[in-house]
Amino acid sequence: MERAGRRRLERLEKQEKRAAARYEKAKPSVFAAVQDKIPDGLRGKLELAFCKGFRLVFEKGDGLIGKTYDADRLRGRYEQYAAAARTKATGARLRRLRSGARSAVRGGTGVALAEGAALGVLGIGLPDIPLFLGGLLRGLYRIALSYGFDCHSDRERRYLLLLIAVSLSKGEERERLAASAEAVAAGGSFPSLEECMDAAAGRLAEEMLAAKFVQGLPLVGLAGGLRNVPVYRRVTAYAARTYERRWLLEQENREK
Repeated sequence: MERAGRRRLERLEKQEKRAAARYEKAKPSVFAAVQDKIPDGLRGKLELAFCKGFRLVFEKGDGLIGKTYDADRLRGRYEQYAAAARTKATGARLRRLRSGARSAVRGGTGVALAEGAALGVLGIGLPDIPLFLGGLLRGLYRIALSYGFDCHSDRERRYLLLLIAVSLSKGEERERLAASAEAVAAGGSFPSLEECMDAAAGRLAEEMLAAKFVQGLPLVGLAGGLRNVPVYRRVTAYAARTYERRWLLEQENREK
């Protein structure tokens, strides 16, 4: 691989370590004060709602999500920039290649903010989950296409779900889930799609439990709705780094 590609891999490794360390040391959420007021069964309901949301989007929503962005344009853009980077992987060519992924991270933040805030004002918590997941998956699909990966296959869906789980995990659990994602990327058949959905739903439920409880309360629900934004940003930023690393490593392996 060109020296620029190797330097980029090293930088991505450092960025990931810093991001994971910040997440480990993050202060308790502003919603921590309401933890003891959350009904015992809410976490299970929330996890189930996320699982159902994933199934709904995968079974019926992919076509609708596809209409919200130009997949053919993204593929054409990828092919153009990837061909240039393979010819000579300069820093400028690698930056152009990842510009589409950066756009997906930034562009979806406003959508997550508007959707969460609007439903929060109305006191709508759990029913907004399919909308949130639709926006999140739209961003992840765009990031994947920016590196030539199509998320409509079983393998890529499993990989994408594991990226969600990894981005919202810490310590040994993060390492274990990251190893599972690597195995799926390499063509492994384990874990299954159902297990990957459970892993992603579990981490989302844990991360957003208190916020969704608050979001279900009229008037104060706006604060809970705003929680959509940092979760969207953390998941998509991690995915952008990971898909770029995966692409770079694949190019490196081709040259061996």
